[in-house]
Amino acid sequence: WISSKTGHQCVSVSTDGQMLWWDTRKLEEPIDRLILETNSKAGEVTLGGSSLEYSTEAGPTKFLVGTEQGIVVSVNLRNKKTNNGITIFDTGAGKHQGSIPTIQRNPSHNKYFMTVGDWRARIWSDDLKNPVITTSYHDSYLTGGCWSPTRAGVFYVTRADGVMDIWDIG
Repeated sequence: WISSKTGHQCVSVSTDGQMLWWDTRKLEEPIDRLILETNSKAGEVTLGGSSLEYSTEAGPTKFLVGTEQGIVVSVNLRNKKTNNGITIFDTGAGKHQGSIPTIQRNPSHNKYFMTVGDWRARIWSDDLKNPVITTSYHDSYLTGGCWSPTRAGVFYVTRADGVMDIWDIG
């Protein structure tokens, strides 16, 4: 659900690269759409969305998308005239080696967010396009994660082998 005048809007992201805005009173077709495309030297590349984060505290027009390609995308509808409002974070050493199943803003400090994918978790800042912190490789593939709702520097990571790791960076 997103902040809207009517209170009836939500947004979705899909592996086909579409980000869709919906009015829940009329679900036959979306009210707006955005293709998650990036400019590359080889031409436009469509990124498949695998996770989505929205927080009104970060800004009512700001969205974060984790992609199947391991790339973080920021969408700001206020800057839609510039590359459709899409900003691509690090596509080199900072990107994940696979899909990003989790992307979540820190509930205490909204300019920071975490991504979980492949065998690592990464902490990012809206101000920088590279990870601020990257965990060491885990023995098992990471399946998800979240921030602690009560301690700003603590986050949890779940692994495919059934283990939950707790990280305290504060």
